[in-house]
Amino acid sequence: MSYISLYRKWRSQDFDEVVGQPAIVQTLKNAVKNNRLAHAYLFSGPRGTGKTSTARILAKALNCEGGPTVKPCGKCQSCLKIRDGHSVNVIEIDAASNRGIDEIRELRERIRYAPVEGRYKVYIIDEVHMLTPEAFNALLKTLEEPPTHTIFVLATTELQKVPLTIASRCQRLDFGRIRLAEIEKHLARLAQAEGFEIDEKALNLVGRVAEGSMRDAISLLDQLVSFSGRRITYDNVILLLGTADEELLFAFGNAILAGDAAPVLELVKKGLEEGRSTPQVTRDLVSHFRNLIHVKVGSSEVLELTADHQERLKQQADKFTLDRIKGVIRALSRAELDMKWHPHARLVLEVALLELLEEGSREKGREVSLGVRSEKVVEKSSPRPTPHAQTHISSPIPTPLAQGDGHFARIKEHWNNVLESVKKKTIFGYVSLHEGEPLEINGKGKLVVSFRRGYAFHKERLEETRNKQAVEEAVREVVGEKVPIECVISDAKKDASISARTVADFFQGRVV
Repeated sequence: MSYISLYRKWRSQDFDEVVGQPAIVQTLKNAVKNNRLAHAYLFSGPRGTGKTSTARILAKALNCEGGPTVKPCGKCQSCLKIRDGHSVNVIEIDAASNRGIDEIRELRERIRYAPVEGRYKVYIIDEVHMLTPEAFNALLKTLEEPPTHTIFVLATTELQKVPLTIASRCQRLDFGRIRLAEIEKHLARLAQAEGFEIDEKALNLVGRVAEGSMRDAISLLDQLVSFSGRRITYDNVILLLGTADEELLFAFGNAILAGDAAPVLELVKKGLEEGRSTPQVTRDLVSHFRNLIHVKVGSSEVLELTADHQERLKQQADKFTLDRIKGVIRALSRAELDMKWHPHARLVLEVALLELLEEGSREKGREVSLGVRSEKVVEKSSPRPTPHAQTHISSPIPTPLAQGDGHFARIKEHWNNVLESVKKKTIFGYVSLHEGEPLEINGKGKLVVSFRRGYAFHKERLEETRNKQAVEEAVREVVGEKVPIECVISDAKKDASISARTVADFFQGRVV
């Protein structure tokens, strides 16, 4: 007999085997026991949480030779045929590939006939949201008044795409993501039954990566057995998934705390050399700093991590301020978005990390530039005047030019806020604005946004009415009044910090 994948072999066969959905199981049990069956059910929820398996179990419960029963025997011909997918009374339809009106018309024709064997015909329509509007309309009347021997189970991962006219004719049951502890317990029992070992730490990581999907967790476990044999370690999971391990992530946190560029860039190199993609490293870093936030604010119970991991997070979180953690997450999230538009993803991550170090150094009153530190003298207070001295303070009358300079200084200082505001209004405007830089407020009172040569596409897109209005509104939020913008192409950027070209040249040895 050919090999059967673990997720098929371990598919739930009765209500008691369904993991993580107690309310739904109890509802269906009571419906069968008290003969209060709905003519149509709508199962909604994330992938791999048991929707189709539960639909099959319901079909078994109704058609078992000893039923209807909440405990189908699993041995009679009806149960065996339903389990193997051979029952003529349980019709499974994949709406993704059978989404047209013709298929639904055929269903309406067949539905009139009584079941050949058993008590009920059960129609399971998977990914029902994929049906066309015409197909939904054809299904509507049938759902409203189906024959007494027919039950519909509609399953979907995107409930919002199911028309209300359909949803309102069904009894809706929402499947939630399965808790990490329940996934770990089920995987441990599965591993013991299959005769292989898996470390507790590896088990925890598999469960976390599955993100509440039991099918994903079991499929990953199956892959790990093929990869590492009968003994699965934490390192095996890290190597197979290409995710950043705990040590690398904590090392990143410590390097950002220290404010040293060289170790941070070395860690990027290490992460990539171990086979991870740049977006994956970035996502893992965002996840790590998210964990730090939860520990920092006292909501670590939502993380579902091991006690040792949480203790290490607490020790590192104590060294960060909450604002600093949020700043890191914002910068890395922006970098992950920029990677979709930039041909050199690694460079985007490196620049983002270097800018983070610069920002951290400014907070501490010093500058960090490519690993070289220079102390900045911060004047804490002005000299106190002598008792006999008289201080005359005169306030100059502001001129339009002076007002423009003041606005420009504020815009430069809060440029990241402008970018974030534009991102919420138009993602295309944000991407284009991110390639430009505020140059000046000119004699006409316009904010000049400068683009390097070769970036005319971004300049032209930013000049589109919608994008331009979004930028002007974002600037108004910063300075308190509307400042029109003007886009130009410039050979050089004013006040450039660390540009992508600078970093690229540095790594190629052209900058000393």
